[in-house]
Amino acid sequence: MASAVASFADTLAANAITKDRVFESTEMNNGRLAVYEWNAWELFSICEWRPDAYRIKAHPDDEVQDVLDRLPPDTSDFLVQINLSRQALFPRQRSELFKTLQKQGIRTWNANVDDMTKRFVQSECQRLGLPTTAATRDGDPDEKLILKSDCNHGGRNERRLDLETRRRLGLPPESTLIDGSLDYPVMKRSELTDQWDDPGLVVERLIENSRGIYYRAYAIEGRLVISRFVPPNPDHPIQRIEGAKARRNFLYEDYTQLVGASNSDDALPARLKSVVASFLVGIQLDFGALDVVEDNEGNFYIIDLNITPYWGKPGQRKMTRFLRGERSLRGKLSKRMTRWISGCCSDDKRPA
Repeated sequence: MASAVASFADTLAANAITKDRVFESTEMNNGRLAVYEWNAWELFSICEWRPDAYRIKAHPDDEVQDVLDRLPPDTSDFLVQINLSRQALFPRQRSELFKTLQKQGIRTWNANVDDMTKRFVQSECQRLGLPTTAATRDGDPDEKLILKSDCNHGGRNERRLDLETRRRLGLPPESTLIDGSLDYPVMKRSELTDQWDDPGLVVERLIENSRGIYYRAYAIEGRLVISRFVPPNPDHPIQRIEGAKARRNFLYEDYTQLVGASNSDDALPARLKSVVASFLVGIQLDFGALDVVEDNEGNFYIIDLNITPYWGKPGQRKMTRFLRGERSLRGKLSKRMTRWISGCCSDDKRPA
């Protein structure tokens, strides 16, 4: 019976689908997502994954009522998309804004996530019992350590703000050693001196594997894609997605089901999926991305959290459609036919 359903659905799909497959949106509600945004719109993931989102331009001095006055009347969901490493004070009285939205029946995405500094990421890994890259002064003098800005992306966005605004927003100080470059220095522990005392700097253990493979996880409302990248030069200590030689995407409908996974039904290790899912669930992330690295012993480390992930030029069509919550017409027809045949063949509808 199952094969008959599949065959019939395939025939219908073949007659209805052109070379570019037709997809239908499966949005969770009929309202609109309002995005309160600062320096994170064009070419960012939210525009690709929720192209119907309504943009509200943000300003550091906004009060609660300033934001509420700009909400469209059909708003059902709200996302703060501020491209800064700490956002608890942007907009002002952020928690009051979220409480007001809740009273109006508007759901806030990432309501409990307002920090994506390197220190926050590693402290959360420790809290959740996940592997951490946090380094200490004591240890093997020859161990390789990597020096990073505590802020995301080298702290480039934070540098656009004046000192007074940075202080008011509670942003980390600028590092005296990292000038916004993404080429983070790698040093042996024995070579570090004053770097440990730089409040804008984070020292982490350098995690490497002989193949140079690394991962990025993309999440939105429970859906998850983990992309595996193969670099052209596995010996380089810092790998970039833009220069990857190969990429493969793995799609998961509900990442909460991956927490504690011990077996894997695809090419990704169960441990990787469990680490990613445990972190996402642990910090209550509705939307964002993670960077993950692997060591030669098969341990996985989250090294970066981004709640304003960049996307770039349109691409990865299957992955994009999945993250949008779209379903292929073929899949929809198959599901409908399964329900129809099941109803026709149920015991209470069979002739006596």
